[in-house]
Amino acid sequence: MRPSTIPLTVVGGYLGAGKTTLVNSLLREPGGRRLGVIVNDFGSLAIDADLLAELGDDDVISLANGCVCCTVGAGLHDALADLAARDVDHVVIEVSGVADPATAAAWGTVPPFAPAGVIVLADATSVIERARDRYVGAEVTRQLGGADLVLVTKPDACDESRIAEVERWLGTVSRDAPMTRVVDGRIPADVVLGVRTGPSGHVRGALEVGHDGLYDSWSWVSDTAMPRRALDEFVGALPAGLLRVKGRVHLDDGTWIQVQTVGRRVDLSVAAPAGRSELVGIGIHRDPPAPDPFASHFG
Repeated sequence: MRPSTIPLTVVGGYLGAGKTTLVNSLLREPGGRRLGVIVNDFGSLAIDADLLAELGDDDVISLANGCVCCTVGAGLHDALADLAARDVDHVVIEVSGVADPATAAAWGTVPPFAPAGVIVLADATSVIERARDRYVGAEVTRQLGGADLVLVTKPDACDESRIAEVERWLGTVSRDAPMTRVVDGRIPADVVLGVRTGPSGHVRGALEVGHDGLYDSWSWVSDTAMPRRALDEFVGALPAGLLRVKGRVHLDDGTWIQVQTVGRRVDLSVAAPAGRSELVGIGIHRDPPAPDPFASHFG
């Protein structure tokens, strides 16, 4: 059964930043989701042969793991409608390297879709120089300025001084959007797409984002309702390095609130009642480990 709303994530970044590599990684390991991916054309997405199932007459590729890829040949609206009809769990749009991701992200406000973040990739080897180019610089900085989460790609091709320079510069251009480093598109799907929850709002299965030592996860549950002020204060000052938060919270006025954050983007909406309040967060691993962001705020 299709979820009542379908999260929509947009992946952007200038040419050569690694968007296609990331999308292929998500398709190989979608974290239990049935993904619907929209690309400009299949030629730009070198899908692994062992995933391919069939190419339909309507320019849709079915993958062996249940995921679906669709082109925008007939228009983005038609592509989204097609994917919505195919019972996907989450839609990812890979926009052109010279496009503004915000344009595609606007579809996340159109039912049955819900915004799930703009992810912009930045090539550590060249992003600063691209941004200073008289012809393409404005586009590079515009993309980064609209990012909810920045993925710094190709860090393995740079020394630490270069990475430090790039991350300082990105902090100013992207208005301090959270960022994390990614090599060859290898990043847990939960970091890019968000934690999966079931119809009741509870998290599906155990989080496994820390298997490579790069990410930590935290969870918080409570049977006690909280003031709206406490929730607003928490999402208004999310701790540094906290990349994702998802869950439901029971307020002391009887309202249930769905919480979804990606980087600096915060979405709060009225939700159906659940058995208890529950929040799950994913963040960058620190040494020493960062304190639990929920325990330090909610106790």
